[in-house]
Amino acid sequence: MSFSPKAFHAKTRGGCVRCKTRKIKCDERKPACGRCETRGVQCPGYALNVRWSKKHEMRANRSTTGSIQDASQQQPFVESTTCSQLDQTSTQQDQASLWLVSSEQWGSVTSSNALQENVHDAVLLLGGESTVSPVPSWDCPDLNGMSWSDAGGNLPSPFSVVEQSDVPHNLQAEVVLAQVQDHSETPCQTVDAVQLRQGDEVEEIPRQILHIPTALSEYFFTEVIPLYCVWDSKLNTMRSIVENSWQSSGALHHTIQSMAAACLSETFPYLQTVAQQEHSLALEFVRNKGVTLGQKQAMTLAMTFLGHTSSWISPNNLAPDMYKSSCNMLEEMAADGENPTSSFFSGTMDYWGMLLAYLTDSERSEVFDTTCADQTNSIEPHPYCGISRRIIKVLRSVGALIFSYRKNMSNIGFMTEQHMDAFRDALRQARRLERILLAHKLPSLSHIKDPGDPQTSLIHLKLMDDAYRYTGLLQLYRVFPDLLIDRYSAWDKANILHPVPETKIPSAEERQVWLTELALHVVKILEDIPFESRTRSAQPFIMVAVSSELVINSEQTFENGGFASLDQLPFRVSKARKFLASRLAAYTHILPLQKTRAISQLINHIWSALDAGEQHVYWLDVAYQKKLGTMFG
Repeated sequence: MSFSPKAFHAKTRGGCVRCKTRKIKCDERKPACGRCETRGVQCPGYALNVRWSKKHEMRANRSTTGSIQDASQQQPFVESTTCSQLDQTSTQQDQASLWLVSSEQWGSVTSSNALQENVHDAVLLLGGESTVSPVPSWDCPDLNGMSWSDAGGNLPSPFSVVEQSDVPHNLQAEVVLAQVQDHSETPCQTVDAVQLRQGDEVEEIPRQILHIPTALSEYFFTEVIPLYCVWDSKLNTMRSIVENSWQSSGALHHTIQSMAAACLSETFPYLQTVAQQEHSLALEFVRNKGVTLGQKQAMTLAMTFLGHTSSWISPNNLAPDMYKSSCNMLEEMAADGENPTSSFFSGTMDYWGMLLAYLTDSERSEVFDTTCADQTNSIEPHPYCGISRRIIKVLRSVGALIFSYRKNMSNIGFMTEQHMDAFRDALRQARRLERILLAHKLPSLSHIKDPGDPQTSLIHLKLMDDAYRYTGLLQLYRVFPDLLIDRYSAWDKANILHPVPETKIPSAEERQVWLTELALHVVKILEDIPFESRTRSAQPFIMVAVSSELVINSEQTFENGGFASLDQLPFRVSKARKFLASRLAAYTHILPLQKTRAISQLINHIWSALDAGEQHVYWLDVAYQKKLGTMFG
């Protein structure tokens, strides 16, 4: 009995649909396999069963364009060779239909040329809208009772919005056209292109600014408030008032828009016009709109913002009229009854009035009492004054006294008895203020409420309080030399606040050295405060006030024909000047306003006058002469 040899069947990983279904070996002969021919059945043919493996896939960045993401969601990933085999058998078509999208999904791509023309028109339209007017305009009617909300639930990042203006429109057009050309290809070609792009990082097309007011509002809350206050946290009363009222108060809304735009105008110059427009709109709301009882807080805060930041728009605009209007509004609020924010607004007016007192003839400068009240309860730091409200009040009275005294003395042609009486009265007031400054004692830090700002510690606020006090003494001793003569002794830092009876009548040079040493002591206090501390927003006033006492006498740099020790006064003065210049320059970069540059110019003019050998250089005189008086805080 003979046996026919068993047919040979090659081992393969694939096979026809029949063999794969029965899980038997197939020789994969074409057009029909050997097993099907042997059994006399029609071979169903072959179908490639593939699955997408993510094992070696390179994950694209989140910045992948939406068009590619849509293509990846709507279209399967198949090999291009599959397209040529789709029509072989009905079974292959049924299985392939699971992997290919329907023809309806491609119906939208009818004419690539027509779509490209539409894209060209759209891009030109967008470009025209963005180039016709660099300052977008928007109508902002009375916002009373109006609720603002973002469609997405969250405000966009201010930086991701405002930086989009740097993207050229032609670049956007090229990318959009490239996407259209991709869609105009055949499905298989499109699938291949999408598959190839998966491993590449695709740069996101920045969107145009959709709503500038929203971006400016967020920038105000995230950036401007921390730059504006000496500390910031959830305990900040100013922040709480703005957050609760900016959507319902037109005056407050336009004010914060103006402040944010002014801070960004250095990087985006067209926002300077936006800042001016918003400032004008806010002033119009303040002057022409009635104030309801529930909106007095928001209106008062808007008025203080407008007055204090008028110098952000124009450095020489001190807005003393807005200060008086704010005082009147506070009096009305006090008459209405107890107000939980009265302490905040009172401190705000103290600080604002102190800055104005040295530069304007404000009738309100001496309204507040400057006596030392005993503070035994816990002290809550003020967003502007810190823990120095009592010293700020004294500095305010010092400024008002110096302004009126120098104004009266400058108009004297010949001295009369009346002029002598005015001088004696001013000297008595100066002595009283000196005693208050010398007797000032800050409560223990344990009695001071921590503001909760990691960048501004209570130590920083205490150092600022010391710097304020010594700055006030420096101004009194400069303008009223008799006070320094009465207590003069050789410089000793330990005896600044504990003067001893005069040991001699000092010469003008000795008085100048003593004042320079006191100025250096103030600068040393500022050096102990890190630049990251938010108290930097209040330091420009101190910097300007001490700058005119940083005198370098070239004769003191030599001793016996050689250089003196580096500890000599001229070298320490030079070091202090460099510190002030560098810190103010860094502050200018953080808060790039015209007024900060004006402060730097003023200090440079002061030092130039001192180095030129001019006598009795005083910072207020230089500010008047150079028209550089601005808000120094």
